[in-house]
Amino acid sequence: MTVVSPRRDVGHGSAHAKVILIGEHTVVHGSPAIALPIPALTVRARATRAPDSVAAQDSAAAPDFTAAQNFTATPDSPAAQDFTAVQGPTAPQNALTAENSAAVPNSAAAPLLPGGGAGVIRVGGPGFRPRTGPEFAVDAALRHWNVTDTPIAVHTESRIPVARGLGSSAASTAAAVRATAALLEQSLGDADLAAFVQVGEQHSHGRASGVDAAAAVSHGPIRFRAGVPTPIPITGSALLLVADTGVSAGTRRAVGIATARLTGQRGLEMLRAAEGLTEDAAAQLAQGDWPGVGRSLTRFHELLADLGVSSDVLDRAVGAALDAGALGAKLTGGGLGGCLLALADHPDAAARISERLYDSGVHQVWTLPIEGEPK
Repeated sequence: MTVVSPRRDVGHGSAHAKVILIGEHTVVHGSPAIALPIPALTVRARATRAPDSVAAQDSAAAPDFTAAQNFTATPDSPAAQDFTAVQGPTAPQNALTAENSAAVPNSAAAPLLPGGGAGVIRVGGPGFRPRTGPEFAVDAALRHWNVTDTPIAVHTESRIPVARGLGSSAASTAAAVRATAALLEQSLGDADLAAFVQVGEQHSHGRASGVDAAAAVSHGPIRFRAGVPTPIPITGSALLLVADTGVSAGTRRAVGIATARLTGQRGLEMLRAAEGLTEDAAAQLAQGDWPGVGRSLTRFHELLADLGVSSDVLDRAVGAALDAGALGAKLTGGGLGGCLLALADHPDAAARISERLYDSGVHQVWTLPIEGEPK
């Protein structure tokens, strides 16, 4: 076995949150999905070489860094200063960025949702056995690079709320793998990174489609089907409101519920309907038909409700958004809680929808611009 001593003292990595615009759950069964990155919500990771004794002592006690620690680092805090040299993907002009969102009320450039976290994992070294999704992913990368005898400690700081359908586990894992690659000076392409992240997602969530792994490393909107992400064009602009219900999403449980209902003839009919709605949304995005996109989103929420993965809280919030004039609204992610999306065509409409969402009982709303090519 090759033993490699890292030539760097520290490696940095980062990744971002995502939202599934349309196609959750049915994407697990081969239908397409559309996902958007949210670079304003990030995880930053720092990897260092860990002495064998420290790795052995701390491995069992170290928290899974995808778990919420109710941690928020201020810009001048030691934790924030520790992550000043982060490297990660740069989003293109049509992606959701912190810079663009700064001009939008209740945007992600403002103070973010609570519930991110800080944590550490220790991977590699003699006798190491992975236990958590991130550990499985980093271990897979180390084995690929033939560096399994080097103990690595990865510390993370996350601004992504956990269990909200925003891809916190995939983003945390992607940041950890990137940091480890930087520490060991290993090349790491997006395809390999997504494959390592998917190893962790399969462990964390059971049957995972791969869309979270692909979205965590993407630089723009993607259409995802059967393990293959494809960039999609967007024309025109709109505002996407993301609302946190304050209820933890149960991804593994929701996947089980949906899978049980997507069987038999009725299941095939629902999968065909899901594929049609998702392909319609892709065409509508390309054409700049935002009212059409909204209708597709709302109809997909109705399909998800039929699958049993919505909830009274989500349905009430979706109804409030539609009553306030949203072009469309739906849950996003696993469901049974977590977040929902609402689409608006104007800042005034977004402000009105946001107010109604708060009135319905959601805990936090922030607004992100979707900027495509001019019509």
